Amino acid sequence: MVGVETKLEVPPNPSLGHLALPLFSLGTTIPALPSPFGLIAKVAQQRNYLNFKADIPKLASVLFAQVREKGINYCSLLTDGKRVIIEHTSANPLHPMHIGHARNAFLGDSLARLMRARGHNVSTHFYVDDMGLQVMIATIGFKRSPKKPDRVKPDHWIGFVYAVSNIMYELAELKPKLAEGNPEYADLIKKRDELAGYAESLREKFPDEFDQITSALSGMSLEEWNQEIAAMIKGMESGDPSVTNPVRDLVNLALDGFKQTLGEAGIQFDQWDWESEQASGDEMKALLSALSSSPFRIDYKGVVALDCESIAKQPEVAKKILPETKLQKEIPPMVLTRADGSTLYQTRDVLYSLRKLAAADEVYNVIGAEQTLAQLQVKLALFALNHPKAAHLHHVPYELVRLPGRRMAGRYGSYVTLDEVMSLAITMASNEVRKRNPDMEEAALLEAAKAIGIGAVKYALISVNAQKVVEFEIERALNFDENSAPFLQYAAVRSRNVLSVAERRGINKPTSPDFSRLTDPDEEKLVLLCSRLPDTAAYAADSLHVEALASHLMDIANAFNSYYTRVPILAAGDDETVQARLALAEAVSMAITSGLSLLGIDVPKKM
Repeated sequence: MVGVETKLEVPPNPSLGHLALPLFSLGTTIPALPSPFGLIAKVAQQRNYLNFKADIPKLASVLFAQVREKGINYCSLLTDGKRVIIEHTSANPLHPMHIGHARNAFLGDSLARLMRARGHNVSTHFYVDDMGLQVMIATIGFKRSPKKPDRVKPDHWIGFVYAVSNIMYELAELKPKLAEGNPEYADLIKKRDELAGYAESLREKFPDEFDQITSALSGMSLEEWNQEIAAMIKGMESGDPSVTNPVRDLVNLALDGFKQTLGEAGIQFDQWDWESEQASGDEMKALLSALSSSPFRIDYKGVVALDCESIAKQPEVAKKILPETKLQKEIPPMVLTRADGSTLYQTRDVLYSLRKLAAADEVYNVIGAEQTLAQLQVKLALFALNHPKAAHLHHVPYELVRLPGRRMAGRYGSYVTLDEVMSLAITMASNEVRKRNPDMEEAALLEAAKAIGIGAVKYALISVNAQKVVEFEIERALNFDENSAPFLQYAAVRSRNVLSVAERRGINKPTSPDFSRLTDPDEEKLVLLCSRLPDTAAYAADSLHVEALASHLMDIANAFNSYYTRVPILAAGDDETVQARLALAEAVSMAITSGLSLLGIDVPKKM
């Protein structure tokens, strides 16, 4: 068996065993089966598997001791710690965060929590896009807009200013094309009418402010728009305060709103990195020089680019990025600069990646799946530079979130904000908790409703494999009866409440229970599920599959609810059984609470 690698598996049928060792690489028979040892009560061979059955009383004793010792950190399973940077959320500072941004934020935050539970030194970063075309358009309108009304949240105000400014820009684009001889005339009229509809919706929100912005922008021709945009982009690269200051003012207002929203969801960042700080300077000059002198440099449509396809075909590169290239039929060149020499988003992203890798052993970028090609090109640029950590830059892709019956368009001010979704979820949770607990004090009700409502939104977005589209329905997310955060929270509260009831009845808290009293099949199932939970949390961190932990927690909750409705705990008939079942309830409550904490979900005191 020396030199042979194999992994233990969980058999599909518990009657065969609780763990199984595949024998395919070890030979089909084991001449002498090992005797029971440690936590193993029985060993048996079944065809090509060596099956192990746990000693449930011994395992329950270890579980109980671990729960008591580690508490909320029960799911923590430490490994050799690394320096890890996780960049996530990084929403454009042009409008409020919406439900799509929420999936990124909740996924990234969960990964950070999971990796910290593995012992890694994790730093979370938000990459601030203050260089793009849309930021320039928004700033042009922002400089001509009135002061933000006091009643309006900062990012909501920026979203309004940006949408109005963008509509005015697109109307300026349409104007020279609206000649009746244009074969696309009918489509252009349709587009103009669509913009007018969006504009009317925006005017209904803030009529006076809308009129002031549109009046200031209505006289600008497309040429004037583009001249000001080009001058601003150059000014951002050169650090001209007349450009950088108003852009920073706009972006900082948006970020103030983001911080409020994320803070409500329990998410904070260790560092905020600005794209404009990657755009120029000696490091960027050195990077452009190194990439331009690379053997993979090519001329592409009149500009300097990298031949990414050739980089990916290098044998030492191909084997390191195979999973990332197998879905790409062809990798197009990566352009390094515009014709005027100004840098592009991807070039700035290469420098940003170099800076992150200098501060970390592993870097994870939680970025939408639509950016998979761009992320691959950045990584290939690092390989072209022969960077020793190129393979340690990881893209964590995620798919879209769909709201049935809603079409979102941020540039026109049409979106469902995360603020709205969380507020509605908290209200719905409050109504449900009040229905169940009519005498609950207002402060306790609000605390519970916030934990339940925000937890419901989080779980709905991260319990699905990140590479699958989520169909978000708030009613389903807040279903207290199945497959939701409230369902998990209720199982944790219910199991914890058993201990409270026992205390009120004068029943002693378990100290050294006799776990041989746990003979019910559901008790065995719960002991096994709770014991395996730290391993699942470790797997979720190492494999980047957050949904694995969510699924395991749901298995525990389902098993406990089945057990609770069928098996008496406090009326078990004898003190020893009561003590053993109370200890199991305590383990279940803490296991679920610990697991949920790694998903950023709190468990309320009462539901």
